[in-house]
Amino acid sequence: MKLKLVRVSAQPPGRLRLEWANGNQSDVDLGEYLKSTGHERLRDPILFARAQVEEWGHGVEWPDADIGIPADALYRLSKEQSGAAFPTADFNAWMKRNALSLTGAATALHLTRRTIIYYSTGAKPIPPYIGLACKGWEVTRRPRANAARAGRPHAVRRSRTR
Repeated sequence: MKLKLVRVSAQPPGRLRLEWANGNQSDVDLGEYLKSTGHERLRDPILFARAQVEEWGHGVEWPDADIGIPADALYRLSKEQSGAAFPTADFNAWMKRNALSLTGAATALHLTRRTIIYYSTGAKPIPPYIGLACKGWEVTRRPRANAARAGRPHAVRRSRTR
């Protein structure tokens, strides 16, 4: 199913209110997005206010600036900002922090490599439970990493009682 927009309302300096073909509405803050290369001109509130839905509803465009943002990206951002999706930046930071390749992340999370590619590139929203799985995976690896550094493989921490 391809996401389709039917209406957009720009709220300068960087917010959009979106209405989707299924009747849902979402708000997206594009503040961070507008800092990326190619979107600098949209920081102009007058230009930003001219946002319109692309002809087939597959994104938002600013014809005067020849700039557009795909509906998929807007949908992912709206999910992340509402807390309904794990942020792509946090997912990529998790992979980097743990020196995981795409294949390594797929193995760690028991997902396909293709799914990891979707998540790491922002092509699809990341379900919140995947974020929890990333955090859990990382926590369960810390005792092993600390024990290995101390030269004690598979050492177990013991809690102290008073």
